[in-house]
Amino acid sequence: MEHTDPLDGTTARRRNAPPRPSTAAARFRRSAIWVIPLAVLVVAGGMTAWRRPAVDTGLTGTVERGNLTVRLTETGVLRPAQSLTYRSPLAGRQTEVLFLAPEGTRVQHGDLVVRLDNTELERELDRANQTLRQARVQLRVATAEHEEAVADVESMATGEGALSVQEARFTLELAVKRVAQLRQEHEGLVPLLERGFITREELDRAAFELEQAEGELTLDRQRTDLFLERTFPRDTQRAQLRLAQHDAQLEDAHTRVAEADTLVTALHEAIEACSIYARRPGLVIYEPYLSSNPRRKIRVGDRVTSTQGLVTIPEVDRMLVESSVRETDLHRVSPDQPATIRLDAYPDLQLTGRVLSLGALARGSATRPFEEKRFDLVVEVDTTTAELRPEMTARVDIVVTERRDVLLVPVNAVFERADHLVANVVTRWSIDPRLVELGATGDLFAEVLGGLTEGDRVALLDTPTTGISPEVAPPDPPPKRASNR
Repeated sequence: MEHTDPLDGTTARRRNAPPRPSTAAARFRRSAIWVIPLAVLVVAGGMTAWRRPAVDTGLTGTVERGNLTVRLTETGVLRPAQSLTYRSPLAGRQTEVLFLAPEGTRVQHGDLVVRLDNTELERELDRANQTLRQARVQLRVATAEHEEAVADVESMATGEGALSVQEARFTLELAVKRVAQLRQEHEGLVPLLERGFITREELDRAAFELEQAEGELTLDRQRTDLFLERTFPRDTQRAQLRLAQHDAQLEDAHTRVAEADTLVTALHEAIEACSIYARRPGLVIYEPYLSSNPRRKIRVGDRVTSTQGLVTIPEVDRMLVESSVRETDLHRVSPDQPATIRLDAYPDLQLTGRVLSLGALARGSATRPFEEKRFDLVVEVDTTTAELRPEMTARVDIVVTERRDVLLVPVNAVFERADHLVANVVTRWSIDPRLVELGATGDLFAEVLGGLTEGDRVALLDTPTTGISPEVAPPDPPPKRASNR
């Protein structure tokens, strides 16, 4: 009879079959066939795992030499370096806006940006010109009268007045001499009468002539004294008063002419100023119209005064970025540091510039007093052909540190443990945590001052490993990435 062995599956005849081993021995023999190869595989796999650390090569970096540029990034707003607001030049007047350059257009120096109505000014100019002509006629009349008054004063001093004085004095002298002569003749006739050479009638005639001459002398003396003491001084004073009066009239005529001429000039200038031209190149931006409700921007047809802003032209060819830096970063920034600027409006555009100034005082938030204080930062943008506009959002990257040919490690490979910086160096057999010393740190790489060598492979993930000494990697608290400094 044949049967199948349930242990090994062999088939044999019951008769003539040799004695078979016990069931336990048979089981051990058969299991050993599988256990021994499995143990060999386990040992081989363990040796392989022990010889090669379980770190993905895609999660490692290499310590190598290179150049490091550290940048400080801040966000700000574009502002024009200079901005001019143009208003109506007609102080105290209302006038109508006739023309406005289209908002948003770029204008150059000398381009027309605003024109105001000057019709009323033209009418006033016509009246002012008529007034000026009349004032000039009056000035000529006043000048002629003044010249006559000057001549009268000069006449009193050296002309006819002086001659009249001389004539009066000369007439008086002649009268005195005539009286003296007649008195002498009369005295000479008295002896002749006594001797009978002349008659009484001849002597009486001589006495009468003497008496008449003496009377005329008295009148001439009184007349001369009156002329010299009263008439001449009074005429001189009158001439001087007339001269002073004509001086005032002439001055007043000059003033009226000057005022009329000034008014004409001012009206000419005001008429010309009604056409407002750009004094600098820039971008036209309309001002809000203060008299409107609800508020709107200025437009053609509005009546404006000198207090109403019309257009503002920022100088977009020279722009600044107004931003701020944290108080902790202030020591890293100084004037004239190079910077790059990117704009949200032009993602592909990269501008260059330099730090222009830093604020002198820190400022904090009024609503959040415990937030970190910041200092104002102004960056000047280099000249560009891009169409920049005020109030654009800008990102500023300031170059704060540059290192040449230094040892670099990825910042993601450095971790902080117990106030120490540690890098996990991947070796052939294990992961070796090392204390490292860093210098300048950028967004991606950090300068290695000690602890690592060129060519070291470092893990980018801080995976817990065995064999790390407690001094290097304490278990608590959990490790965290080193922040960029």
